[in-house]
Amino acid sequence: MREALTVLTGQGYWSPLIWAAAALGTFLLAGLLWWRGRREYKRGTEQELPFVSGERVENPRVGALHLYWGLTEALRPLLERLRGWHSGVVNDYAGWFVVVLGVVLLLLLL
Repeated sequence: MREALTVLTGQGYWSPLIWAAAALGTFLLAGLLWWRGRREYKRGTEQELPFVSGERVENPRVGALHLYWGLTEALRPLLERLRGWHSGVVNDYAGWFVVVLGVVLLLLLL
């Protein structure tokens, strides 16, 4: 009966009972951490104010341009070259995805 619940592969074995026990253990550990967590949160205090990247934010509407400013500034030369390819049409992006996926699969098969 034990062999019926175990699938042997070239990479090891897969047992649904072991995976179920691991998932249950993970949920129990997460529940324990949540239960033992701090109870200091108070609604209506400054704890509800936005805190982004180590700075207090006066305007709660922080866009991606502000949040990722350092990254976009460091990659500005690359982003400027890629801006010409940006059309805003989803069909173009899906087409590029299919082309790149085809090239990757071709490389993997060779």
